[in-house]
Amino acid sequence: MSPRQAGPGPLLSVAGLTTVFEPPSGRLTAVDGVDLDVFRGQILAVVGDSGCGKTMRSLSVLGLVPPPGRVVSGRAVFAGRDLLALSEGERRAVRGARASMIFQEPMTSLNPVLPIGEQVAEPVRVHRRASKREALGAAAAMLAKVGLPDPARVLSRYPHELSGGQRQRAMIAMALILSPQLLIADEPTTALDVTVQRQILDLVSGLSRDTGTAVVLVTHNLGVVAQVANAVAVMYAGRLVEDAPVEAFFEGPAHPYGQGLLASLPRLADRGRRLSAIPGMVPSLSRLPSGCHFHPRCPRAFGPCAGEVPPFFPLPDGRRVRCWLYA
Repeated sequence: MSPRQAGPGPLLSVAGLTTVFEPPSGRLTAVDGVDLDVFRGQILAVVGDSGCGKTMRSLSVLGLVPPPGRVVSGRAVFAGRDLLALSEGERRAVRGARASMIFQEPMTSLNPVLPIGEQVAEPVRVHRRASKREALGAAAAMLAKVGLPDPARVLSRYPHELSGGQRQRAMIAMALILSPQLLIADEPTTALDVTVQRQILDLVSGLSRDTGTAVVLVTHNLGVVAQVANAVAVMYAGRLVEDAPVEAFFEGPAHPYGQGLLASLPRLADRGRRLSAIPGMVPSLSRLPSGCHFHPRCPRAFGPCAGEVPPFFPLPDGRRVRCWLYA
């Protein structure tokens, strides 16, 4: 499935999204003019180095950017409404009911003084106005779906009484309990063993397939991307540099940064050989290079790369790439 596919319009269309932080030391641009569409039933994987803007892009769309950060420009049109133009009350009515997010750090995202059952049941009580008994019943059923044993007992437990993996599954249950139209999953399988990881990925894939839920999967794990995604968006230093159908990406990334990511994966056939690595370091947001942010590390950089920001160039196979090599 192409990330720019024909047919019905996108469920979420992000255009020109720019998010900055303004500490006393000066402005830092965490998300820089991102344009991206997400379609119903699509699982879009967003990949890139830590600090490249993957999570901040997701928080910006839902109006959850922590201070001193703020969205300074752009649109995020979800089901026909620009989320960035809504009041906080209007956004709150969307979050949890029609658009949900699985956060990366369950220990800091779960309320330490409330039982797990109350937290997982909260979306049902708030958005469906269900009774406490009905909501807790739905919470127990969802906890069972995400692989927590003895869910009735877990309802009365507090976050500190669960393991890291159990807390992560509780967060996933909270996000999925209302079968949202859009699910943003920020490293959803962190701290889970491979068996439970497979269960969670199957659950998310099944939700997307059966209900048409659009999933934005933020991850460092390219193996997970290959298993479940049907489109890939690659970010570097706050900018989207490539989006592609997953098959095209794994057959050969177009952007040199994506090529470096794929080349760095260990392979059984390369046993005994030194792992490939991208030279240099990820730039600090306070000292971003001019032009293409990747050019100081790029083995194929040439004239315009250091001076001009490349636009997106469409390729025949449906992908887009922000690189002067394709001018």
